[in-house]
Amino acid sequence: MKMLKKFLLLALTLVLLAGCGSGNGGSSAAPASSETPSSEAAPTAETTELDPEVAALLGETPRDPSQEYFGLSLPQQSSEYFKRVHDQLSSYCDMFNIKYDMASAEGDAQKQISQIENFMTMGCTTLIVYSQDVAANEAVLTRARNEGIRVVSATNTPSSLDSYDIAVDASQIAVGTKAAEFASAWVDEHYPDAEPGSVEVALFTMSLNQNVIDRCDGLRTIANNPKVTIVEDFDIPVDNYLVKVKENADLLMQTHPDVKVILTYSDAFNLVIDEAMMANPDMNPAEICSVAVDQTDATCERIKLSATDQSTIRATIASGEHFEVTMIQAALGAFDDQLNEKKQYFVEPFAIDASNVDQFLK
Repeated sequence: MKMLKKFLLLALTLVLLAGCGSGNGGSSAAPASSETPSSEAAPTAETTELDPEVAALLGETPRDPSQEYFGLSLPQQSSEYFKRVHDQLSSYCDMFNIKYDMASAEGDAQKQISQIENFMTMGCTTLIVYSQDVAANEAVLTRARNEGIRVVSATNTPSSLDSYDIAVDASQIAVGTKAAEFASAWVDEHYPDAEPGSVEVALFTMSLNQNVIDRCDGLRTIANNPKVTIVEDFDIPVDNYLVKVKENADLLMQTHPDVKVILTYSDAFNLVIDEAMMANPDMNPAEICSVAVDQTDATCERIKLSATDQSTIRATIASGEHFEVTMIQAALGAFDDQLNEKKQYFVEPFAIDASNVDQFLK
């Protein structure tokens, strides 16, 4: 039960991802609870020179970071993912000499709107917004832009072009496809002589919205490998979703004990499935490849264990290395000449596996 509670905490990310486009990892941080957060740094009247190494990390940007005042709006901080976002954005703003305030809505869409309005009143020059409710925020963000405030939409693209200057996201089809490609390569390496259709694959998917569907359609491209057959595609409901994942994992091991590949919508799913499989003496973890999506410490720890077959989770797909740096670069106008008609800037998904996981663990 303690382990399930841990999973439930981690899986809070899933609910937010249902309305978002991508995810990265997480670490611990103190929650921000005030609707009017305190300032973290002060802008200077003159340009502040950055250390050469810091300047190289940031790169050239049209807007001077020392003349900016960021309002950083998070939907919550109870998940590992948003704890990491909080820590990383804070650290990089300090590093780049950017004045900023940060607020967490703690899952309350109306509270986030009020916090954004506070940022506007406080004189923020740029808003970086991870929306709790994308549609609900469009009106207030449109007002912010009308007042000359730059708006960066993080991990999602609002329907109203008037509500943002740039949306930084990952193509969810690309994210799912990257997971499928990793699994396909693993199949070819570990089962080079497998007969067509002989390697069984199970999918744990969702269909909450188009972003979610796109990611899961990317997972389904594993079928392009002629050696595999998708034997199950479990469409997990929102209500009690981790309980449903566990029930379907148990069912899968009973009905398809020879399954070799597991692909899921969220790493929270993989953690539950991995625990079930590792506890089943009839399953041989050395023969199984489970690929996650999203970067959390818990998943990275399992990936490290997979090197000695103490876990079935071989990899996870994250959206853009140094994603928080990318967000700050976007806020400073670095990608404005690279946007498509929807004002989107897509980051490239990449795989974290046993060969590189140490750099993502503390």
